[in-house]
Amino acid sequence: MGTPTSPLFDIHIVDAGDLVLLHARGELDLNTAPSLDRALVPLHPRRCELDFAEVPFTDSTGINLLVRHHQLAADAGGSLRLIAVSGPVRRVLDISGTTGLLLAAPGPPPPGATGS
Repeated sequence: MGTPTSPLFDIHIVDAGDLVLLHARGELDLNTAPSLDRALVPLHPRRCELDFAEVPFTDSTGINLLVRHHQLAADAGGSLRLIAVSGPVRRVLDISGTTGLLLAAPGPPPPGATGS
């Protein structure tokens, strides 16, 4: 699968059969959003997880793009969710009220983990 890139935003796509994982790096804004948009369009019927741990910034353009693709994926029988986000991106999700829609709930603790 092709990997769209730009000097400011890079996407690495891992197709694991029933799941497509997208690792993004760089700032997501008006100038870089088209590369993510192009990468997500053919994936709507698939289960997609986005790793934004290395995305230090997004603006309303990025949030709108993610919400739109989340809905388009659901309409096509797929799914789109963020599985990891940087602190600044989490803040934008919280402020925009989209955290519950876009960010996956944390999974159960790993085996052997103890509570504090």
